Amino acid sequence: MSDPMKKIKTAIIGYGMATRFFHLPPLKNHPHFEVTHILTRDQKKHEKIYEVMPNVKIVSSIDDIVNHEEIDLVVIATSNDVHQSYTEKALLKGKHVVCEKPFVETKDKAKALFDLSLKKGVILNVFHNRQYDGDILTIERLLKTEDFGKITQVHMRFDRLNPHVSDNWRDKDAHMAGVYFDLAPHLVFDAIKLFGKPERVLLDLMIDREEAIVDDHFEMILSYQDGLRIFLGAGILTRHDVPRFMIEGSKKTYVKYGFDQPDCNFDILEDSYQSSNLKSVLIDNHGIKKDIPILIGKHYLFYDHLYDQIMSKKPDQTKLALLVIEIMALGLKSFNEKKWVSLP
Repeated sequence: MSDPMKKIKTAIIGYGMATRFFHLPPLKNHPHFEVTHILTRDQKKHEKIYEVMPNVKIVSSIDDIVNHEEIDLVVIATSNDVHQSYTEKALLKGKHVVCEKPFVETKDKAKALFDLSLKKGVILNVFHNRQYDGDILTIERLLKTEDFGKITQVHMRFDRLNPHVSDNWRDKDAHMAGVYFDLAPHLVFDAIKLFGKPERVLLDLMIDREEAIVDDHFEMILSYQDGLRIFLGAGILTRHDVPRFMIEGSKKTYVKYGFDQPDCNFDILEDSYQSSNLKSVLIDNHGIKKDIPILIGKHYLFYDHLYDQIMSKKPDQTKLALLVIEIMALGLKSFNEKKWVSLP
């Protein structure tokens, strides 16, 4: 599809939290996309869907989506066990695809799907939406405008307090369950987008809650040839303030606490700043502190960017998506073998 006047007919598979909070809001009123179909097998959700999208068609089979000639884009927001098979089905039918993370377990599986998308002349994107968080946009700007000197350590975390085991896929003994597959893709993607490919990886997975049966805490280190180490982690029993981000250099340190408020923003804004009073400070070698305003996120940019890729027929985040999966797979190898693992 390359007609800029024609809206991209979009089908969303699944109607859980990801669809309701992350996909429908930017797509519902987007000038270049039209959500025409939603797939759910839960009839109890039909009424809620029609309240939000009164003209959408609700279907119950993946075949109803991929065999529909007018559907251009398939958004896969399902349980992890069907990410690979649904992506392949949609690509084989010539559909563009956005797939939720975690995408697939191995680089080989991911590469096969990206190769198929190239063969079919369509765009495949993994939904790495957190690159548009306000704090990440703020850090990107700081790295361009401030002289940190030699950056030696970076800390990026996703800590929360949730002492009770939930009933969703993240806490079940299911395909790609656990906090590592849930949150590490965000942190790894942001790390490599900002700082590039690491040399080695070390991972530890933990179960902190007594009732938990899958990992609910991970700590990962990405080591770089120039001495930089990036510490990534997510805990589930964090009751005290821990920096969400920290960048330490020979000349300056930046530290930011707390999650963005709002967490996601789909209103198209010029550069605007949060009024959350979250601590965001740049500190120099003299101990002088400078408050850094935190940008409001621009999460609508994911689908704006996807539209540009579809129009130009040029995917541009494939390498990053593949590297995320490769690092995570090598991380598991590191955990199982209890040692550092080098990237090829």
